[in-house]
Amino acid sequence: MKAKNFLLGLGLALFLSLRLAAPAKADACSYRMGPFLSQDAAQAAAQQARYLGFEASGVWGQGGLYSDWSNRRYFFNVFYAC
Repeated sequence: MKAKNFLLGLGLALFLSLRLAAPAKADACSYRMGPFLSQDAAQAAAQQARYLGFEASGVWGQGGLYSDWSNRRYFFNVFYAC
């Protein structure tokens, strides 16, 4: 499972570097990454973004009820110069 999360984070980091290389809108200074199925996967991807030199926010979860966490998804923001 750790190898899968690592590969997911590595792939996301590559995608992120290519995505942010595209011209950004004048008012765009952050990019929301996700959804991730697990908090560990989101944290690994955020760490990869930091490793690439980007500033990343903490990971947060959305959705899912207290009785049904299977619908919960995790996100984080990546910040870059406008």
